[in-house]
Amino acid sequence: MGRKRKKQPRRKTRTARATRQLSEFEESFLEEADLYDKVIAATVLISQHQHGIEADGRGLRATKIFTRQTVVALSLQRILPRPSPTRHEEAELWDVVSIASLTRNLIEGYLGLYYFGTERVSPEEAELRFFLLQLHRNVEWHEIRKAGVANDPELKDFQEGIPKQQERIREHPFLPKLTEAQRNRALRGHEMYKTKADFEAELEICKDLRKHFRHLSNLVHPLPLSIERIDNERGRGIGSDADVNYCLICLMLARRYLAATTVAVADHFPEQLASKFEQTLGLIRPLTAAGFEA
Repeated sequence: MGRKRKKQPRRKTRTARATRQLSEFEESFLEEADLYDKVIAATVLISQHQHGIEADGRGLRATKIFTRQTVVALSLQRILPRPSPTRHEEAELWDVVSIASLTRNLIEGYLGLYYFGTERVSPEEAELRFFLLQLHRNVEWHEIRKAGVANDPELKDFQEGIPKQQERIREHPFLPKLTEAQRNRALRGHEMYKTKADFEAELEICKDLRKHFRHLSNLVHPLPLSIERIDNERGRGIGSDADVNYCLICLMLARRYLAATTVAVADHFPEQLASKFEQTLGLIRPLTAAGFEA
């Protein structure tokens, strides 16, 4: 028989001790992070069940944009700081620029979802939007390939096809039904002929779209507003009250537009998604407005 092994005494586990008190801004941020996590859970659930749904072109684009939104939302979730009384305040990275950038992506994604997918439009208008989408895609591919590969044999196809697509838009029967400003945008080849002002007028969730989008853009890009705010505390990722507050504002907007995205996709497919996940959707519908009441 082998020798009996002597039992080793169990190590006493230390209970984590609070090392500091969270600030009011950190407490508010954690509360908002909990709401964002709830929306993420619903979003992932709906996303996992959208595959295989039969849809027309606009419905298909809605599911693709929703997939993109889900990935962006998960990326944002992964970089969110999670301050705790048991960790030093400098253990968290408060990356205002990245959080603002992903938040802006979620807002843009929601606008694209509405415009290209879930908004109820006539078949005639849907066709015009599809033609504009195709034109924009081909113009961009042409410019990218022209700049990257000299004498690319496929450039000829773009150079012959793009003028025909432009003519198709100029002659489209729905074009005269647009406002003059929208018509001009369509003729210039914009992928969307609606502006942020149009979205503000049509959608309650977008009532402050231009203000929020401009603020986020100034945080994302190396512009004076973003650069000049950096000092010994702000803009260094160390969790100053100002940076925590900026992250809180971004997260509120991200939660709002992600919830609206998920609800819009589910409602677009009432039998396949909305009725099946009615209880889950009921939990996040109020989160499209919470914190933004007038």
